[in-house]
Amino acid sequence: MQEIPANKFKVIEMWKDTMVTIKDGDEKKRIDAVRYQIGYKVGEGRATRFVDHGNGMHEITERTFYFAPSIHKMMEEPFHYDGSSVEQIIGEAQTENTKELGRVDFCGDHELVEISFESPGVECCAMTKEEADKHGVPLQFLSGYLLGKSDNMLKVALTKTVVDNGVVYYENIHVVPESSVKTLQCLE
Repeated sequence: MQEIPANKFKVIEMWKDTMVTIKDGDEKKRIDAVRYQIGYKVGEGRATRFVDHGNGMHEITERTFYFAPSIHKMMEEPFHYDGSSVEQIIGEAQTENTKELGRVDFCGDHELVEISFESPGVECCAMTKEEADKHGVPLQFLSGYLLGKSDNMLKVALTKTVVDNGVVYYENIHVVPESSVKTLQCLE
């Protein structure tokens, strides 16, 4: 794999309790689950909201951070991300359920990984016709749950849901040709 510039954005795993509906025979029932998501911290601040509790308006200021599912790198340009895909996480309760992950060299059958790969499908940059004509295939950095490799394809999910009965469901699955992967690191 060739030398790729290090992605300086912090990888974050966050989780929240939720309820899911499962089919049990002929009936459907709701059970508890935990939904995990991995992405990149791209900003932080304080959000102010106004709430009417019946006795006038009150100001509530809460910690906020901004979370992007992937990071991109075009030739000769800085790292960037798609602003339209950024999620805003507000409130102390939400931000307490996060963990910053560190990058280590690839370590075999590890569940959490970060990959960088050539991705012609990246659509995040406004540019003129002339600028677009000059660009090649950008790199995309993606962190998630490694589901496996088969048929020379790497499967990485950005989200997983663990149901109380132990069953795990994955969402936002990216299938990437191994030939386009430039780096593969474990996260812990």
